[in-house]
Parts: sequence; structure tokens; C-alpha cells
Amino acid sequence: MTAENTNKKFRMVALDLDGTLLNSNHALSDATIAHLRRLHAKGFIVSIATGRSVACTAHIIEKLDLSPGSSTVVDNDESLGFPLVCTNGARGLRIRKSHSDVGHSHATNTNSAPHRSNTVPLDNNSSKNTNNPTNPFLKQSLIINDELFHNPLSRSLTLKTLALAHRLGCVTNYYHNHHIYAVARNQEQLALTKRYAKLTGSNDLYRYLNEKEEDESNTASLCNEENGYGYQKAIELGPPSKLLILCDTNKLEEITTLVRTELNGTNDAGAANQQANVIRGSPPFFVEILNPGVHKGQGLRQLCQSLSVPLDEVIAFGDGDNDLEFIQMAGWGVAMKNARSVVKEKADEVAKWSNDEDGVIKTLQQYELEGKLHFP
Repeated sequence: MTAENTNKKFRMVALDLDGTLLNSNHALSDATIAHLRRLHAKGFIVSIATGRSVACTAHIIEKLDLSPGSSTVVDNDESLGFPLVCTNGARGLRIRKSHSDVGHSHATNTNSAPHRSNTVPLDNNSSKNTNNPTNPFLKQSLIINDELFHNPLSRSLTLKTLALAHRLGCVTNYYHNHHIYAVARNQEQLALTKRYAKLTGSNDLYRYLNEKEEDESNTASLCNEENGYGYQKAIELGPPSKLLILCDTNKLEEITTLVRTELNGTNDAGAANQQANVIRGSPPFFVEILNPGVHKGQGLRQLCQSLSVPLDEVIAFGDGDNDLEFIQMAGWGVAMKNARSVVKEKADEVAKWSNDEDGVIKTLQQYELEGKLHFP
């Protein structure tokens, strides 16, 4: 089926990032930026729905630079800002640039738990200065103007997941506010966090909670339930929006199965009464854990409610396992040419182009020529 086979008109697009809007270098093309700005200027609503945390989307939002327009803001309206669903549906936000003359911002406190330098490797042989962050949220060139919803993990699910990851010998990303907390116990675990930081541009967001590499023969006494398996300082700040277990790519399927079975009692991702939503990551070197019922589809529903946009007037683009509910929730779900087969099977349409071929904007251009996009 293609969009020309339906009489629907759409006035909003919700975009996954990695594997969808971003190319294989995890970057926006100039053509993508130009076209989304043009649609935005005409009143078409452009939004992002991603598994990344809010701070890990910052450079993307800043580069898109969708200036205030009729589609998203009204002057002096407290609800203004770029519409974002992040951490796989756990949070919904409106993001805007910081202006020195605006005195009523809802900027999030960027204080973090005590930690060692985010760039000091386990052998402590680094002198890189981290006092000058580049992330737009840490330097407050972007701020959260409004938090629309937030559904973090429960304490019991948090502790159970941290215990499981520790037993599996994996490092866990703990997402709270703008920071990512981790306890990297060896060079292999540190390398995985660095790989993730490079993928998402989040190097200055990482906060390592352990002071030094641990003697792995003694980790049982150092990390246990009493100290949150090394994450106690992060736990004291508040519950995580999500947890992410990092692992080698060749172990991903095994780790995903183990985590899903341990937390839910079954490897069936569609089973009823789940205790956690467990998602195979993309690129394939991590597993994500969310509260049950939390996913990008539900996040899109809540975002659309806040924007007063009916779901059937929304186009969603995605490629990975975390996009399944998302593309089914929208009025029209598009799987990228490079999407996983399970996503293509559930989509209303499979794009003719991949993320490396500017598939999102070429598809939107096609819809516009067919008269399927609504401009106010």
C-alpha cells in the first residue's frame, strides 16, 4: 500500500533518528535540513521520536534549527518549543533555544552525582579538560521549556536490572536528567560506553561512578543490592528514564533473550503482564529496558494529545525494533528501505529509499506532490 491509495491528509511527521533521519554516519544531510525547514516554515509540524535521551538529541535539534513558526509556537506561549519524544517514549518535551531576556524558563538543573571525570580512562591517564561542555543542554543554549510527560523505571525494576547486568558482566547506562551514569569495571566495558558516546555525541554527558578499575574477583563485595550495584549515587538522584545494557554485538541476541526472560519470565516480547519492556538495540550492541507499557507509540500518542493533533493525521518513519508500536500508532507508518524485516511487515508502506539516500525527505516530497500533506 502507498499513501496515494488513501484519502488521508497529514499535518505532522514524527521521525526516528538513527537508521531513519540520520545517515550511516549518524549525521543529518544538508538536503534533509533544508527540506524539513521548508516544511516547517509552511506550517507542517516536524517532530522527533527517538530512543536517545533528550541531551543525546541536542546537537540534532540545534542543527535543524527550526525557527518559531505557525506550526509549533505562538509568541509568549508557554507551550512553545520543538516537540520531542525521547528515551523510547518515557519522556515528552518541548525544547527551545535559551534567550537571556526570557526569565521564566523551565531549564532543567544540570547538577550531577559525584563522579570521576567522564573522560578519565580506568588507568587514569588522561588530562582532557571537561569543564567546557559542548552539549547544548549542558551549556544551556537549549533548554526544556515544558516536560509533557515522564514515566521512569520503578525502583524494583531498576535494582533487578542492575543486578542482572552485573551478573552478566555487562555495563549499564543509567539515564537521569541530562546525564548518563555508568560503572565501567574494565577496559572492555569502558570501550562499549565510548562506542555509545561516539554514536550519540554524548561524551560530555557520561559520569563514571567508580573511582578505578575493580578487582573482578572482589566485585561481589564491592557491588551489591545495598549500594545499587555501584549505582547508588545515581539512584539517590532519582529513578532513571531508562536503563541500557551494553554488550558485544555477537552476544546481543543471547543477552536480549536472557534479559527478557529474566525480567518477564518469557522471551515473548508480546506476552501479557510484562514487568518490563525489553528492546533489542540498534545499532546492535545494547539492550534497552523501560517500564512496561512504555514505548515510542505511547509517547507519540501523548505528544499528539498535547499538540491537539489527531494520530491519524501523523506520518511516522522508523527502522528498528523500537519503532514497531510507533509506526502502528501513527495514521501512516513508513518503514525505511533499510528497516528490519519485522518493521517492514507492520508498516503501511516501505520507503523506496534508505537513510543513506535521504529516504525520509524523498518520501515526504512524494507525498507533497500527491497532495497528501496539509499546510494551514
